[in-house]
Amino acid sequence: MSDPRRGVVAVERDQHASRFSAILTRLCEATGALAAALVDSDGETVDYAGNVAPFQVKVAAAEWQIVMRIVRESPVSWWAGAQYLCFRGARRSFVAVALDEGYVIVVVLPRHSLTLSWRALCEAVRDVSAEGGLPVPRAFRSEKERWTRVEVRTASHDPRRPESIWRDGSWSALTILGHYQKSGALTEIGFRARLASGAEITLVREPLGRWYADDVS
Repeated sequence: MSDPRRGVVAVERDQHASRFSAILTRLCEATGALAAALVDSDGETVDYAGNVAPFQVKVAAAEWQIVMRIVRESPVSWWAGAQYLCFRGARRSFVAVALDEGYVIVVVLPRHSLTLSWRALCEAVRDVSAEGGLPVPRAFRSEKERWTRVEVRTASHDPRRPESIWRDGSWSALTILGHYQKSGALTEIGFRARLASGAEITLVREPLGRWYADDVS
């Protein structure tokens, strides 16, 4: 298994990459996923990314599109209309997210794994929906939080303390106003910071060392 901190290892593609591929690549890089794909209502893969052979990714995407459709059409009330499915497997694990018009995002994870950044997934769902002209699914809409992955430069003596953020083509210095440690998440830490412009943002460093900002526009 590749180290998620080293990024996504490219494999030989069997189709031209679209803008969807860039979004899915970003999702894999942010989460350590082996691969991710966008599949349509007919089970055809629109695009994909990751370090798994294209044929394997497309087969998995088609199978999980079928599973998602069966679940969403279930007569059982608590299954009907499901938007998010997780499967933890002995060889590989999977996450499937239902979008509008029968589209599904399928994420391939390492075995026994269900650790997937909700912030990264929400960002990918928003971006895929926007690119495809689809509404964002209800479960991934939030008026209170809108997390976006950002590049952060940290202190030389402490890789967990941010000093500046890449914004509008340059590094913007940060003034730390306070920090917090999420209960039960020893490797996730958050900061309230002020930009040079005077605007305030919330920054969170996730377990894989990825940084997210809330409503950094």
